[in-house]
Amino acid sequence: MILEKHQETLQKRTFDPTKQEDMNLFKLFLETGRWGDKGCPFILEWPFLTIPDMLKDSITKHVLGIAK
Repeated sequence: MILEKHQETLQKRTFDPTKQEDMNLFKLFLETGRWGDKGCPFILEWPFLTIPDMLKDSITKHVLGIAK
């Protein structure tokens, strides 16, 4: 059980608003409220409390040309 959770964590990645795959996954979440069969693939970064808020911030900064 613990090993399975650790392996799931290793498969998670940082969200990249320049990748169409990442944007499509977030669009699916916004439309359906679900991440799909595998769950959310993104790592929650500090200082955010939720992944959707983190992704919205990342997309906004990308569109406005603001560096992290």
